[in-house]
Amino acid sequence: MEIKRQNVDFGNSIFQTLVDGYYFEIPTNVVEITKEKADGHYPTTFNDPQSLLQNMLISTTIDGVEKYYLVGDSAEKQVLGNIHINKLHDKTESEIPYVMFLASVAYYNVLKGNGKEDTRVNINYFSTMLPIWLLKKTNKFSDMQNKMASRFKGEHQVAILTPGLERVVTIHVETSKCRIESEVARWAIKKDFDLQDREEANSFKNYETLIVDLGGGTVDLALLQAGLQSPKSRDSLNCFADISYLKHIEKLRNEKLLEYFEDVRSLEEFIIKTIEKTKMEQRDGNSGKKVDLTEQIHESLREYTQILLTKIENTFPSPKDKVYKYVYIGGIAGILKQFIEESIDKRYGVEIREQNHLFLPDSRKLNLYGLEILSRHETNVVFA
Repeated sequence: MEIKRQNVDFGNSIFQTLVDGYYFEIPTNVVEITKEKADGHYPTTFNDPQSLLQNMLISTTIDGVEKYYLVGDSAEKQVLGNIHINKLHDKTESEIPYVMFLASVAYYNVLKGNGKEDTRVNINYFSTMLPIWLLKKTNKFSDMQNKMASRFKGEHQVAILTPGLERVVTIHVETSKCRIESEVARWAIKKDFDLQDREEANSFKNYETLIVDLGGGTVDLALLQAGLQSPKSRDSLNCFADISYLKHIEKLRNEKLLEYFEDVRSLEEFIIKTIEKTKMEQRDGNSGKKVDLTEQIHESLREYTQILLTKIENTFPSPKDKVYKYVYIGGIAGILKQFIEESIDKRYGVEIREQNHLFLPDSRKLNLYGLEILSRHETNVVFA
């Protein structure tokens, strides 16, 4: 099986990937289990390749030891399924990104391959990225980027153990690249997938632009030069690791919503599903009655937004002789959109907000789209 391009966003909450332009995502849940538990985990057999995405059980050898993992939805209800969201991970060393990569290729092979005999996958070009907080730990970003890229280059093997879909997949990655998260999103604003200039990019021609990448664990900031050009220096890149969105809503859950949500993941999913509705209602599983949680959640998100915007302004204060454009992207951009707009309206007025504080389409995927555009450019693949 040949894959020309695989581009990956190892999100703390959601793993996103484009494999030759085919998009899918997996909740970032990885739980290691014993061989004995793996052998008896699924009592039924699965025949539909798409069902593997919700029932992922794999094994691989790491440092000479065979390990067994539940990945994605199948790991979500495990006791340790969401433990990773409460701390920052060094993605160059953590097992989680590597296991997510193996699971994604395994799924794509089952879904798009030519049967159980088609078990060797050759990836011509693989790319991912690292968050700014991790890159800034080194004197040279390239050292950390090369370390991350090298994790995926070369030969890998993963065994799918989900009953009915079993196979051993051998993966070979020819070229592996690692980019700067948040900064890479500028390419998705500048170019389309055919590598043509976007007309919308003209509005950034004379303005420095601050990319605000709102993630579940961190907030990354990349100050771009006029015309969406690369940042001037490492000082143009910053990160907040002390105002984690997931920790914030976990605090909300513990203090006010404990009876409604058993873990932070279930609260996160509820917010995603209901944030654009007039009422954020949760149905009681026992009584069947609906409970309106709008006020508690909105109040908490409004509080988080105020902290966020204050920190952004203190980190990159606008110079007196110029105006920044702000582009909000990332996994929680859509969740915070109404609260950011509400706050900007109060601070500076609707006109300033409409001109300079922007939420672009597919904001949560712009980093991934930036990777896709660069990979198409470097492999000279252009589609009409």
